[in-house]
Amino acid sequence: MATYREMPCKYYIAYQQCQKGRRAEHGGYCQHCGKYVPRARVHRVNKKKVYLDKLKKDER
Repeated sequence: MATYREMPCKYYIAYQQCQKGRRAEHGGYCQHCGKYVPRARVHRVNKKKVYLDKLKKDER
């Protein structure tokens, strides 16, 4: 299965602007670029899990 890169590349500046000279479109070409390097690894909070844990805690 293909992976979807949600983090923009660190070389991506804006639409059609890439420091590596590529045709930069984060929603298209940047997803398949071989020079892709994520800007930062940000831990995504699972909001559904937090919400359900809060409900379980409140029930007790």
